[in-house]
Amino acid sequence: MVNSDVKMEYMHDPNISYDYSVSLTLKGLEIQLVKIQTLLTTIDLSGNIPPSMGNWSNLESLDLSSNLFVGRIPTQLVDLTFLLVFRVSHNQLEGLIPEGKQFNTFHNASYEGNLGLCGF
Repeated sequence: MVNSDVKMEYMHDPNISYDYSVSLTLKGLEIQLVKIQTLLTTIDLSGNIPPSMGNWSNLESLDLSSNLFVGRIPTQLVDLTFLLVFRVSHNQLEGLIPEGKQFNTFHNASYEGNLGLCGF
């Protein structure tokens, strides 16, 4: 449930707003999230994608799009068998796209904007 009483301006436009708090019910437990950060900031991640992410065994979604990642996609990520969504579009990645398990289900759009990537 969203608290519609409190609205914040988005990008200094009084006609566009976002909610300041939200209630989340997860497995019967209600959590109230208040004072969601009022500043909208952009953080660009850079460097290599850490191979240790392959240890995050319960990860279901990983979107690293529109950052400054370089190098190869770690083959260790193939072991993320719960991964339903994977996006690394618009980075500076190169090399072969890993194959196998969940990686065989991701669409080409997941990788677009990386001129050095190749594969299926």
